[in-house]
Order: sequence, then C-alpha cells, then structure tokens
Amino acid sequence: MKKRPLPPLSALHGFEASARWLSFTKAADELHVTQGAISRQVRQLEEFLGVALFRRYTRRIELTDAGAELHTVVADVLDQLSSVAQRVRRRNETDILTVSVLPSFASAWLMPRLHLFTEKYPAIEVRLHTSIDPVSFGSSGPDVAIRVGRVPGKHYERRQPRIELEMAESWRGVHVDELLPDRLVTVCSPAALGERSSLSPREIADRPLIHTTSRRFAWPDWLHAHDVAYPANAANGPELGHFFMSVQAASQGRGIAIVPDIVVREDLRLGRLAVACASALNSAGDYCLLIPDNHLDRSSVRYFREWLLEQIAVDFARAGEDISGTSPRSGIPPGACR
Repeated sequence: MKKRPLPPLSALHGFEASARWLSFTKAADELHVTQGAISRQVRQLEEFLGVALFRRYTRRIELTDAGAELHTVVADVLDQLSSVAQRVRRRNETDILTVSVLPSFASAWLMPRLHLFTEKYPAIEVRLHTSIDPVSFGSSGPDVAIRVGRVPGKHYERRQPRIELEMAESWRGVHVDELLPDRLVTVCSPAALGERSSLSPREIADRPLIHTTSRRFAWPDWLHAHDVAYPANAANGPELGHFFMSVQAASQGRGIAIVPDIVVREDLRLGRLAVACASALNSAGDYCLLIPDNHLDRSSVRYFREWLLEQIAVDFARAGEDISGTSPRSGIPPGACR
C-alpha cells in the first residue's frame, strides 16, 4: 500500500483553530491547551511544509498565502470527519430491528399500527421485509418473523382447510408465539348479496369463486367442510397472487373470495365488503411470531415481542366474537350457513 506523505496530524487541529481565530491564545482556550502548545504545533507544521503559515506581529497574526490555502483544505477535511463521526455514532446508538412478515399481515394489520411502536421506542429502527417463504434465521436473516402455517406438535381437525405454507426452514432453536388462528371468511361486494343477509354454501358454490394462489385448497376444503361438492367449473374463477388482489376483485363484484379475517376486518367495518356466509372456519394453521432463541434477550426483540403480543390481545379482546357475529370454531357451527 502506498504511504501517504501526510503532515503531522496532531498539529492540524491547533493550526485550524489558530487560523480560524487568528489568535494562538483563543485557539488554546478552545482546545483546552496552553498557548505554548499551540505555537509548537504550528511550528512543527511549518517545519514539515517548509513554509511560514502565519505572519507574526506583536499583538496579532495573519495567514500567509500558503496558510490560507492549507486552512481551506484542513477546515473542510475536519468538517467532513466530524460529520461522518456523528453519523456513525448515531447509527451505533440506533438499534435496527429487521422483521420479515407476510405481505397481507403487514399491509392489513402491522403497518397501520407500527407507528405506535416507533413512538414508544424511538431508538429502534424497524425494517420490514415482506415474504411468504419459509424464514431462515442465519447471519443475514431477519431478527424476527411473522408467518402463518401449522404449529409443530399442535393438533388440527381433519375438516380444517389445509395450509401449504411452511413457516420456517428449520425449527431448531426457534421460539414460537402463537398470535391468532388463521380464520377464513367468505366475502363479496354488498351488491352481490342484494336483499339477502347471507348465502348458503350451496349457493356460494354456484357463484364465481375467487382463488388466491397461496391457498389453493381453501375453497375445496371449505366447501367440503360444509358437505358441498367442489363444482367442476370452480377453477374458471379468477386466480390471483395475493390476498389483497382477491379482496379487491371481490369488492369489484367479480366473485366471492375466501380470505383470512384479519385481511378484511377494515373493509367489512367500512362496508366495502360483506360476509357472504356467516360461518367462521379456522384453517389448519395459525399466525405466529418466530424468534431465534439467541435473540430473545436482545432488548429490541424483547420490546417488539411484548408490544406485538399486547396489540394482538387488545385488538382481539373480543376473540369470542367473529366478524360476522358468530363464534369462531375449528369446525362448522351447527346449522350455520346451511
């Protein structure tokens, strides 16, 4: 590596202050050293450069042309160093928390509430990455993740709609907090119901069905749970890549969508959508917060976990009541939507 012919760096600070104040005394006061120390630093710099940097008079000093040229550069370099140092220090003081989250959960629930967390913990910078892929907690992986799927070791009923999504590439060393069940609800535009309050499963099977790619078993399993055959032409309905697309298609009157209730709570509350069949059916999976065991004691992770669990509890305090007013069950409520 090429060696840089730099002047004595320890002397530059004293020189810059002297040039700015045009006084060795004031420079010494600013840097909390003696006037003699400042004079020695300036002389050391002049000897290295082989030129005079100041004209010295009885009661004052002036910069020479060489001194003025050097001061312009030194002042700029010191300003840049100060700016970089402050940025690095602030970055070190800010704890960055990376959260990998499902797109639907992020847009429908987490993002509208995330400001509450950042207001409470302003020193924690939350970075959201959306994905439905199995999470991998490695050196470049997220700090925490929110996924939906089967919880290892948990029993699900045979009639509960299947979820093909895998939550984690490996469960070794992963802590799991169950947030809420994945409860499926059928929705359509209010106009699609007309004067009806709801449709029966058999009537729904005769309507255009909107499919979401990541839940290809949702409609077949939901209809089967209601003892209704999956119609041969059901696959002719729109097939969309994300829940928000299916929700939009339903609101436009393109058919009936089956989606997690958490995705459509606000649309139902505002009347943009209506519940097609008043039967809440839990799928064979849950929304979960996944955290590597070795991250649990990290303050930002601990604060986020506590905040998330608290928000879920507050939002779903009426967990005994479904969106449509029926009780959520893993199976089918007797007589519901028949």
